[in-house]
Amino acid sequence: MSDIERASPITHRRPADTTVRELFGSAVRCGFPDCREPLYRTSDQTGRRLPNVKVAHIHARRANGPRWDSGLSEAENRSIDNLILMCAPHHDEIDDAPDWFTAEMLREWKRHQVRDAEAAAAAPLLTDQEAAEVSRRSFGVDEVVEAVADLLPFTARSRSRGQTLELEWRRASARRQARLVTVPESRRESVLEWMQERPPPAVVVPEGQLRVLVGPMGAGKSEMAARWWEEGLGVAADDERVEVPVWLEARTLNPVGLSAAVTDALGGDPSRPVRVVIDDLTRLPIAEANRLLNDARELVAVWQRMRILATSRPGPYLAEQEQVNVVAWPASQGAELVRLIVGDDALHGIWTPESEDLLTRPLLAVALAAHLAGGHTARVSPAKLLTELAMTILERERPRDLDRSWDLMTRLAERIITTQGAVLPSDLGLSQPHVWPLTDSGLVIYDAAGLRFALSVFEQRFGAEALRTGIVDVDDAASAERFPLWRYPLAYVVAISRPEVADTLLFHLALANPGAASWVLDEIARIPGAHQGAPRGRPWDRVHAGPGETEPALRAGRWLRDAVEAFLAGFGDCGTHLARHYDGHLVQWGVRIVEDPLRGAGMVLTEARDKAVPDLVTHVVEPHDNFRIDEWSARTSFELPTGPLDRWRWARSRLRNQLASLIRRRRLSVPDASPLATEREWVLARHIFRLHYHRRPPTLIPVEDLALAIEQMMAKVNQSVHSRWTNGSAHVDSNDIRWMHARLARHIGTHLRPPRPAPDRVPTGTAHWRWRAYSPEQTLTITTQVFQDALAGYHDLVSENFSTFGAALGLFSNLPVRAEGNVIMNDADPDHDDAVWYTLKPNSTASPQSPGAIFTIANSPKPLHDGSSTTAMPGRRSAFHRPTDRLTSPLTGDDLAATNLAYRWLVTDLQTLGWWSGPFPGDK
Repeated sequence: MSDIERASPITHRRPADTTVRELFGSAVRCGFPDCREPLYRTSDQTGRRLPNVKVAHIHARRANGPRWDSGLSEAENRSIDNLILMCAPHHDEIDDAPDWFTAEMLREWKRHQVRDAEAAAAAPLLTDQEAAEVSRRSFGVDEVVEAVADLLPFTARSRSRGQTLELEWRRASARRQARLVTVPESRRESVLEWMQERPPPAVVVPEGQLRVLVGPMGAGKSEMAARWWEEGLGVAADDERVEVPVWLEARTLNPVGLSAAVTDALGGDPSRPVRVVIDDLTRLPIAEANRLLNDARELVAVWQRMRILATSRPGPYLAEQEQVNVVAWPASQGAELVRLIVGDDALHGIWTPESEDLLTRPLLAVALAAHLAGGHTARVSPAKLLTELAMTILERERPRDLDRSWDLMTRLAERIITTQGAVLPSDLGLSQPHVWPLTDSGLVIYDAAGLRFALSVFEQRFGAEALRTGIVDVDDAASAERFPLWRYPLAYVVAISRPEVADTLLFHLALANPGAASWVLDEIARIPGAHQGAPRGRPWDRVHAGPGETEPALRAGRWLRDAVEAFLAGFGDCGTHLARHYDGHLVQWGVRIVEDPLRGAGMVLTEARDKAVPDLVTHVVEPHDNFRIDEWSARTSFELPTGPLDRWRWARSRLRNQLASLIRRRRLSVPDASPLATEREWVLARHIFRLHYHRRPPTLIPVEDLALAIEQMMAKVNQSVHSRWTNGSAHVDSNDIRWMHARLARHIGTHLRPPRPAPDRVPTGTAHWRWRAYSPEQTLTITTQVFQDALAGYHDLVSENFSTFGAALGLFSNLPVRAEGNVIMNDADPDHDDAVWYTLKPNSTASPQSPGAIFTIANSPKPLHDGSSTTAMPGRRSAFHRPTDRLTSPLTGDDLAATNLAYRWLVTDLQTLGWWSGPFPGDK
């Protein structure tokens, strides 16, 4: 016996049988929301009516039990007010997680349970024998189990396999009911039966593999995943050698992690065959979605009996074999669903070209049914349907205080999007009575985690409402840090707004974050029916022009120029390099409209060479008649954009061409101390020396000789508009000479040295690649330094040129990172393919300017991850993240090795945001 006697916990007596009888008279089914389990069941063997539920305590009757309240007297603890009837699985579930299932929540459930019973026919009271039996079942063996549970922590293995299977079936039913919130309650059972009768989807996920269902919003991805998961549940029910499948919501996995979540769900390591679903990656920033997918790849590599199926809209990085595209429904299948929901009469006139597209996606088909039920025709755009959907449900359910519910859901969306998780009512200043109107609407779910929307489309709809009403400022939502979280509501509010409002929103986005504006432009192009029916023609005639700008050409020019200037302002200092400027301002434009009877209005636009005021003039005669080479530097002609937001696409295309030129020539600005500046200096020095002295430059280039060559070239630069020198592969122009002239003026020392060591051996093998002149040891040293320089250089590129893009750039949002990988060289087989196999991992101990790199020599690619590794910094959010692993050619012998790596990473980021089109330009 211990020196300190352990006090026996307080234990109140069981409720009286008369209280239990009264309790059964106050309910008709389990008190868990949406659980349909009745109070009684009929025995298959005897045909007798048997109790089907247990008596659960709201506050435990034993100290240290679930929700124990020491302030309750024994009489209060035993009273009917402290008791609620629950089916066996839910009885266990609420006691397993008392912090989730609070006493306040259970009391609210009880009130609903009593209200339902009062509305139903009076239920017969229990007989004395039945009441005694319920008490025995509720408080007999359970007390022993409770005593053991006090000593052992709860895991999924604490339940029997039968209990786990039953619980998962109920959860699957609850998820499907939540997805059918848009269907009138009277029709849900019929729709459920219809869905179950459909042939199962042909989704094949091999063991040890990841697959991702990809499709647009409302394509039925979650339903397909559910059918695959339920198929696995049936297999597990028949074969105890198979684990019960695991269903995970993507948003709940941060910060728990995928591996821990699967282990917790199974109660141990996934050593047996198991199916795992990760639903709705779309609710995560794309960077987090990609990190989660990388974790999934690692998990199936470690546990090769596991199969993982995820669902997502297009966006995350996927290997070709991982992506399973969700095919559109036949229109006849969508029509069958509409008929099931609203009846045969509603199908009259449904077969129009517009409606056939609506019938190919489940969510749109359901939305169309709601639209038709409201007495409308089938001639409606998908964007309008989705906009109406939330209001249609609210009108049908008519929750208490509709205006307040709408406002609360808008505030709820703002909090969910900002925090990336469910929200507790207290976080919104809500008491329980204010919660139920939200859940009564069917749009919001309230569970142990808190409040969340039943469907992502509702979250986006009310997130867009928060932007529209000013609860969230558009400029703030588009900022460098917040845009990844708000990207879908931003696209949604632009898509559903009137064209003139959408144009104004794009103006704000372009000023705040050109990356956000560009991404939104591409995203709304994928939203069917966005701005459908908007007036076309001459949108510049409807905009405010400057003083005296009454001519159509000047109005059109002003309309286009405003979009260009908004983007340039958003880029900051980099904007001056994306369009011709004079004296700090965008140069003067000369504009002229050319009418074509077949193609419509076109424009000829010329740029002044050295004039910025006035910023717009009209060419009143044919352009070639007054196009003087000394006044105008460039001329372009194009069809005038006429559709909603088309001027923004035109402006982006114009600036993107110049950005591409800067990237191809590696001319984006970087600080003088950047490793990329050092590489550029060395390459230009070699070119200039060869061009001027007509001989191969020495290993160490004398600064005096180089300065002499540059001074002579500068004389030509100062006397010309633009000069260019070419000799074979060596070419430089006026910009290069000016840059080198300024840099050499700050140089200290007599010679320029190469940024990397020279080769240390004679090449071997039949293929004399440049990297074969380096030993494996020297290759390892150079590769490590190149990656350190490339990561620092990437940081410099973004900081100097794309600072407003911020977290929208995937790699930048995750800095600091460390490069890890293998230098693959095999001297025993000199003709084999050499390469560098690398990954980028979090490195919280380093700074973005001083990143780390760890490489090893290998004969073939080695694993770069283990099952416990993570692929990004916790809590980082981005609109994009590149694939973790990459194979590249050896980096030795390349004077621009770090530059090319840094630009490759940058281009990958820009491509996702719409600021780059096409493949990465070849290394130069």
